[in-house]
Amino acid sequence: MRLLFICLVFILSVSDVSAANIWCRGTVTNAYIDAGNNLIVLGTWRNGYTRLCKTDGSAGINSVTCSLWFSIVTTSMVHEKEVLLMYSDNNGTMTCGSIPTYSSAPNPAYVMLVK
Repeated sequence: MRLLFICLVFILSVSDVSAANIWCRGTVTNAYIDAGNNLIVLGTWRNGYTRLCKTDGSAGINSVTCSLWFSIVTTSMVHEKEVLLMYSDNNGTMTCGSIPTYSSAPNPAYVMLVK
């Protein structure tokens, strides 16, 4: 049993796992909520509009979290502070500059206000 466990640990440690996380940091210059409840931002990490979430909770992020993210975004704009977003990249190919735009963008795992 112990040998099986050691072999499993070895296999998992040397296997090529393509899933990774990326962190995108920058300032938000514009933010809006459209008629479809999308919270859309223009961030310097992408230089294109991307959706963070939907305020009705229909895109995988609940409505309370989305509203709080909007608060973080507006705080960052008012006080000229950076935000840090973390995205899960299951393919291992995404970069901050290649995140799809508008509603094609994946949801970030979190939105952080940076001091």
